[in-house]
Amino acid sequence: MIALFAMLTAVLIALIIYVLVVTRWPVRLPHPGLQATVDVLKAADLRDEEVVRMAAEYIRYADARNEVAPKGDPYAERLARLTDRYESVNRVPLNFKVYKTPDVNAFATADGSIRVFSGLMDRMTDDQLMAIIGHEMGHVRNRDSLGAMRKAYLTSAARGVLSAAGGALAGLSASQLGSLAEKYAGARFSQQQEYRADDFSFGFLVRNGYDPRAMGEALDRLQSLSKEGMGGMSEFMRLFSTHPETARRAARMHHRAEAYRKRLKS
Repeated sequence: MIALFAMLTAVLIALIIYVLVVTRWPVRLPHPGLQATVDVLKAADLRDEEVVRMAAEYIRYADARNEVAPKGDPYAERLARLTDRYESVNRVPLNFKVYKTPDVNAFATADGSIRVFSGLMDRMTDDQLMAIIGHEMGHVRNRDSLGAMRKAYLTSAARGVLSAAGGALAGLSASQLGSLAEKYAGARFSQQQEYRADDFSFGFLVRNGYDPRAMGEALDRLQSLSKEGMGGMSEFMRLFSTHPETARRAARMHHRAEAYRKRLKS
């Protein structure tokens, strides 16, 4: 009898969890463990369009908390000159902005937002900068940014804020957005994801008339900055730390550029 009661209880709990996950009914369970299970399952079931909307909300949050170079600013003018002709990648519309900060960084989000830090721009030629931007476009094209945002949501305090209205995201509080931003900033791509983004960037450089050596040179520059220390390494560490095995990746890109040059001569 006890075993039957336990089995019926387990079935009832499973049914409640199933209903809450499938219907996205915004009801909080009194048991924290059960609620955590519901939250995880909801997050895992996120549709791509929901993740894209979340990315758009995240980038609005990030833009509001950074000094964005305005129109007419030399950094903004340089980035616009280099990127104005690139409207989309894999049907995802692109938008570009500069954060005025000495940090050496660039990142992309699933909604096609690409943000470039002025510290990176200061240390890269135009072709090298476009190699980095092409790399970030590769993460969008390959859906790496989509996966990173999904994972950030799954592990952040924002988890569990899906509403019943078509699965749309409920409004995120400042603390939830802060938690999401922290998790996304700490996202790491796998070695294969980095290689595929490098390969996309190489093709992007070749197709658009940039120096095909620029991807390897940009990676060399990041590697050099890491060795220089850069004032305790704070200025470059964020970008460098999210791109593992930089020296190996640079060598790989140099090899591709040399092979491409030889093919052109043959």
